[in-house]
Amino acid sequence: MNAAFGLTGEMLVLLVIALIGFIMRKGNILPKESNQVLTQVILYITLPCLIIYSMDISFSMEIFVDISWLLGLSLFALLGATLIGYWMRRSAKLSANREGVYEAAIIFGNQGFMGYAIAFLLFGEVGVLYTAFFMIFFLFYVWTYVIYVVARVGQNISWKQLFLNPGVIATSVGFIVMVLPFTLPSFIGSVLVDIGTMTLPLSMILIGSLLAGISAGECKQLIKNRYIWYATGAKLLLIPMLLVPFLWLPVSTAVMGVAILVTATPSAPTVPMFAQKYGGDVSFSSVIVATTTILCVITIPLLYAFILFVR
Repeated sequence: MNAAFGLTGEMLVLLVIALIGFIMRKGNILPKESNQVLTQVILYITLPCLIIYSMDISFSMEIFVDISWLLGLSLFALLGATLIGYWMRRSAKLSANREGVYEAAIIFGNQGFMGYAIAFLLFGEVGVLYTAFFMIFFLFYVWTYVIYVVARVGQNISWKQLFLNPGVIATSVGFIVMVLPFTLPSFIGSVLVDIGTMTLPLSMILIGSLLAGISAGECKQLIKNRYIWYATGAKLLLIPMLLVPFLWLPVSTAVMGVAILVTATPSAPTVPMFAQKYGGDVSFSSVIVATTTILCVITIPLLYAFILFVR
């Protein structure tokens, strides 16, 4: 129970950081142009550093079985999320610039930012290790398919742009670092972690700033949009519930906890960043991110309590 309360507190901190970004934008401390600047800084500097640092771990055959389960669960969750996101987009009656971000918000969770925090809080260092493996396929996926989903409407995008971008390059470098028989020098590791840990607060400040650019009337209208709530329900409950049947298999609680809770993270702040960069509806995607982030304070602790009940 204490862990569930601690988990709720961590997510409330994220909401406060987003509120700071909202206030800074409303008070013109952050000018409108800062949204684009923050997007570039996060996508091209802090997030790649976080990816490489998170994969700078020593591989051990002792955890090979758990890692195998994590990789399998990751592929299963991605496949399920992709099929659900695709079906929901095809069934929705949305404008062209909203279709892509709607699908992306359903598929793509805040795994790289919030996922690590949740895993560390509940399972310690082994949680961080398991999250890194669970996210290997996810990191390639988000920098390829999710970009394609968002960008296919806004502008033409080549396969070169999909695969030769900071996310895929950083993930490739991180995978090489992971399989090497040594870790990075401590100095390089310190630089990567110092820069990479800025990703979470900067991304939440950006979300708050993006939300501040939405008028009260537009926000009220978007909240009434049923597709906002469809995406929220799918992201926070439907997709993570796909993994629940695995709780009755002989898999460790840490593995299942990481898999389910990381999958249950809210829609990622990176979705509005991609919308900003590739011509999607930034306001629509920002409201989905805000809604899922607020409600996950309730849904993630409930899912964790359910895991403990079954286990």
